[in-house]
Amino acid sequence: MLRGSMSETDRLTSVADLTAGIRQGLVPRSVRLFAAQGLLPVSREELIRVLVLLGIDGDEEIAGAARTTLASFKAEHFRAVLDLEGIEPLEIDLAARACRDEGFLSAVVRHPKTADQTLRWLARGGGAAVQDSIVTNQTRLLGCLEILADLRANPQATQEVLRRVREFEEEFLQKACLWASGVEAAPAIESGPSIEEALAALKALGMCLVGGEVPVEKPPEPEQGAAKDVRDAFLRIASMNTFERIMQALRGSRQDRLILVRDRSLLVVRAVITSPMLQEADVEEIAGLRAVNEEALRMIGARARWMRRYRVVRNLAFNPKTPPGVIIPHLSRLPVRELGILGRDHNVGEAVRRAARQLREVKE
Repeated sequence: MLRGSMSETDRLTSVADLTAGIRQGLVPRSVRLFAAQGLLPVSREELIRVLVLLGIDGDEEIAGAARTTLASFKAEHFRAVLDLEGIEPLEIDLAARACRDEGFLSAVVRHPKTADQTLRWLARGGGAAVQDSIVTNQTRLLGCLEILADLRANPQATQEVLRRVREFEEEFLQKACLWASGVEAAPAIESGPSIEEALAALKALGMCLVGGEVPVEKPPEPEQGAAKDVRDAFLRIASMNTFERIMQALRGSRQDRLILVRDRSLLVVRAVITSPMLQEADVEEIAGLRAVNEEALRMIGARARWMRRYRVVRNLAFNPKTPPGVIIPHLSRLPVRELGILGRDHNVGEAVRRAARQLREVKE
């Protein structure tokens, strides 16, 4: 039972009641400030549960007092909170934001109640030890493939972690091809806990998350004037997670692949290009798409079989998204007339235009 010197605390019969009240915006300021100062007569672990929530309070005096009190605790005190039977995923996330000790954060990564959003946030900003804990937790990676892109986006990502990310992706795509073709049964992929709604509710109350958030990746949008069936396909794909989009790229329709090749996820794009259902006519069209993910163009440029097709080379040459290093070695395949047009095309890069002009002069 909570016992405080202030009458407002009399109706708050437990830490759970207090935290629930704070999350709903029902606890008076005086009580929140009292708790932020660490004056609640409860166990250290229960106090930390309250303080991590008050540390993001929209009232800066309360948030500052809570952060000051939290700073007096050691990493082992935070680790003890993870052992509490009733600990919630939201509380784990907020504790990770309050204590940046690598050992504690690694324990957070391994905790079964840690939310996918927390893992993604840590993947984007965690140090070497945290990155290692994440990349070795393959069960959680399967349940939230978005974490792989987050690890890549981490400016502190070590070469060892990036290597292991690549290895995981290659092995996963090989398995996914077998699952899509029915050679092997796809495993049951379970997502971890989610705190998306809880975080949204806190933000609605004016609370400010420490350390920022993982950016929401917008799926590709249909072009203006697209037919209804195309718009419907975009909406259907927009509701899928990364795993579902990969499987759709491998066994879905041609229209699905032409949408998914624009995806921001490298894994999804690679699934499109490696799909056994991809036809050479599809490759020609993808090579000319202006809204395509550049990874697709690089992968096309690396396949000698596809680069033997004139239309693939031409479409890549006139596509402003094609990296110069991908297409310049193949420009000699174009006839003089096409080289002349390309050399004057200001939609493509100067390096490509210059190479086209030089080749045209040689051929003439």
